[in-house]
Amino acid sequence: MFINKRKIKIAVTDILLLVCSALYCIGIKYWFPVCKASGDMIMSCHWAGEALFALAVLLCVLSAAHIFIPDEKIKSGIDISLAGIAVFAMLIPGNIISLCKSSDMICRNGTSMWTSVFMILLIIIAAADIFIYLQSLSGGKHKRNRSGEGV
Repeated sequence: MFINKRKIKIAVTDILLLVCSALYCIGIKYWFPVCKASGDMIMSCHWAGEALFALAVLLCVLSAAHIFIPDEKIKSGIDISLAGIAVFAMLIPGNIISLCKSSDMICRNGTSMWTSVFMILLIIIAAADIFIYLQSLSGGKHKRNRSGEGV
């Protein structure tokens, strides 16, 4: 099965979803990682970081797929799944997997906060993409123009 290049429609929201997911994927490993393991002692926040990185990779894959899928209904389904994964990712640090007890640790100050920031951004972008699609269905004033053609 080949992709017809004329049917691929890339919008600003597609790019924003991918950029947000990719920045979070890089950030969870390098910019705002969880606490480092010291010797034989592996803290629970290590496992929270591993789970968050796995979800970040999944978000990147879905965001990349979102760009290349031409069907707007499938794109909306991906938007819903991205938002669901983002909510789950916000619940991991400190709720599903506990973090360090000390409030001045990097996992509490950095990882947890930045996870919430990136996931809220991702939810907002996905919701905006769905809203734009629904507006184009209802014949609203703001039609989705992804193909470069006139509105």
